[in-house]
Amino acid sequence: MKTSEHQSLLETVRTALQWQRASIELLDASIDDSFNQAVHVLLSSGKVLTTGLGKSGFIARKLAATLNSIRKPSIYIHPVDALHGDSGLIEEGDALVTFSKSGETSEVIRFAAMATEMGASVVSITGRADCRLSDLARVPLIAPITRELDANDIIPTASTTNALILADLLAMGVLHEAGDAMERLRHSHPQGMIGSTLLRTVEEVMHSASALPRVPAGTSLAAALAVLSSFGLGCVCVCGADDALLGILTDGDVRRLVTRGVTVDGIVVDDVMTVNPVSIASDATLHDALQLMERRERQIGVLPVTDRGRCVGVIRVHDIVRLQV
Repeated sequence: MKTSEHQSLLETVRTALQWQRASIELLDASIDDSFNQAVHVLLSSGKVLTTGLGKSGFIARKLAATLNSIRKPSIYIHPVDALHGDSGLIEEGDALVTFSKSGETSEVIRFAAMATEMGASVVSITGRADCRLSDLARVPLIAPITRELDANDIIPTASTTNALILADLLAMGVLHEAGDAMERLRHSHPQGMIGSTLLRTVEEVMHSASALPRVPAGTSLAAALAVLSSFGLGCVCVCGADDALLGILTDGDVRRLVTRGVTVDGIVVDDVMTVNPVSIASDATLHDALQLMERRERQIGVLPVTDRGRCVGVIRVHDIVRLQV
């Protein structure tokens, strides 16, 4: 590909991204109290059915999958199948979320009308308000866009992205309003990355006993550095009587000491350690540990682990990541 052609492609992509950003801003501005109503319709329903035709159907499938993962029973039904028997799944008190950019997809409209007659509440997601699907819905939601991302403004791109964003926001709204997010996730994600961080505790993964790098208060800095180096965990804990955690010396601390030109002669670890360091309880989850390490102005890579004030181990972000791979 010639350089000029390469530049032209990049310019096209950047223009498309600008259009998508503008559409997301339009979606942001359109969210109002109808969104709250939609969330509570889904939350109070017996189960949630989703439907859509073509690319809208993929967004509907994604919403059903996300709701199931947060323990809100949901199922995708193809609108044509619904008109040939699958509407028998609908029960009074259910919710049906319909997806259609135009809001005029005949199969989806007929399915929505049937669902309403059978006692389900319809939440519609369309690209515009003036359409038959919005008129049918108990709660009509709009996922507006400035334009699609192709040069001819035809191919469903920005519209499917905004519909997906709105669907994900609905699912997160249900999770938020349910009020027991972590408990729901623990039950529905026993495997994989989510399961490993929500179900396993720090105690199961931490470096403890003979694998715990620690020195007593008053240890020379030279001796503490030797322990830090020999264990290779990026830190050494400084403990007092009854193994009480007093401080920590990390690789980062050592680098800063070197930068300042500090020598080890005549210095004890107490003089340079971080006093009262951030620590985590041994019965906390790995998710708690990750949050504590990463959601800070300055992220940290290792945490001392305590049990009623006693230093019983250390855990690194690498230990948790290794479990997730």
